Amino acid sequence: MQKEANMDVFFNPKTVAIIGASEKLRFGYFVTKSLLSRTDLKAYPVHIKADTVMGVKAYRSVKDIPDSVDLALFIVPSQAAPSAMRDCAEKGVKHVIVLSAGFAEVDEVGEERQREIVEIARKNGMRVIGPNCVGVTNLSNRFTTADIDVNSLKEGNVAFIAQSGVFGTVIIDWAAANNFGLSKIITLGNKCDVDEIDVLNYLENDDETRVICLYLEGIKEGRGRDFIETFRRVTRKKPVIVLKSGRTSAGARAVRSHTGSIAGNDRVFDAVLKQTGAIRVDSVEELLDTAKVLATQPLPETDGVAILTNSGSLAAMTCDELENLGMKLATFEAETTEKMKKVVPYWTSVKNPVDIGPAMLQVGPQVLEAVLEDRNVGCLLIITSPPGMLVKPYGMGLDLVPFYKLYKRVIDKHPEKTVIVSSFGDQDIVRAAREVFEEAGIPLIHSVRNAARAIAALYRYKKYLDSSKNH
Repeated sequence: MQKEANMDVFFNPKTVAIIGASEKLRFGYFVTKSLLSRTDLKAYPVHIKADTVMGVKAYRSVKDIPDSVDLALFIVPSQAAPSAMRDCAEKGVKHVIVLSAGFAEVDEVGEERQREIVEIARKNGMRVIGPNCVGVTNLSNRFTTADIDVNSLKEGNVAFIAQSGVFGTVIIDWAAANNFGLSKIITLGNKCDVDEIDVLNYLENDDETRVICLYLEGIKEGRGRDFIETFRRVTRKKPVIVLKSGRTSAGARAVRSHTGSIAGNDRVFDAVLKQTGAIRVDSVEELLDTAKVLATQPLPETDGVAILTNSGSLAAMTCDELENLGMKLATFEAETTEKMKKVVPYWTSVKNPVDIGPAMLQVGPQVLEAVLEDRNVGCLLIITSPPGMLVKPYGMGLDLVPFYKLYKRVIDKHPEKTVIVSSFGDQDIVRAAREVFEEAGIPLIHSVRNAARAIAALYRYKKYLDSSKNH
């Protein structure tokens, strides 16, 4: 509990020292401007020469600040970091985020500087995030140490942990563009002290986080047992999705030069993850899509997967992917088939997958109702990618929003069912689907492959939870 309390200061500080603050348009400018403009915390710029930074009184050293300091941010060059760390230790600062680069990821000199700041931290009971990172973002109070527009982000229930600072920023930009709700974003950089295990321990009991996503380049030496035990415990409470680089020898070399991390044996890592209940994904897109599903949908109550589609070929591709992943299609009850036969045209298929082609516009909601009422259906994937000519002014000029809203009303009657929508192709059709489904918390996934993999992840996670309850 003490570690959790300590970690919370990183996300909810009351006083922050910005060491290396500058009003010049360079690294650290935006975070300095953001923190100095806040009214809910005290931010103190520290600069060896300037009397003021952005109109705020500056201090030569953190030791000169006439207040206790919860958190210190380092924006200074790496060669100045050890001295700044000693000043923080004397001041009694217990939490430091080193945003600067130029440490173990660069060369032996940088590695020695990193080692020095770690020694100072350990001697003085300090916790350090970084170096070579963009720190943390907390959506509940809009606190961030990253150069981002935090107000463009939507608060949600998905937390991201990334070693790479740039990757963390990319995730933030993607979330802003897609109106995706985040709870916290943590970038760890070189992990000189705080690592993903510390953050997982913290997020395990974070009420604002339902799903944890992790981009990992390697595990710190000597932390293997802690890694396994932490993952096993945390995954029993909330899903953990992992994207790991460094699978190949070339990737491992790139990781080493990026954050000074040792990638480790990928086969061993994969086997360990399976034992812990964590969900491994293969791409950034799959990471985000799987997170979207787990953050919004209930775990399926039964094994059967149903597909409702306007494209037989897209459904066939999805079926191939599902079968490769060990998933099985639901066998409809006779009553379900009879309900569908009463409303669909004679030329449509009411087997699973249900391919009703252009009839989705006329009888889609009725068919959807029948499928969701079937006791053998635990999860439904709706594939809706009609031709763009339907919505173009020079074509049929249809507005699909009212049509999709009819679907949503039916889905709302069955909150116990897992529902995913896949739509891609014409941008206006996708926009209509996003407006209706995603705004209502029904995940929209463009790739049917990723939709199938997200469904498989749901079932694997449910199976893991069920088996862990029995042990």
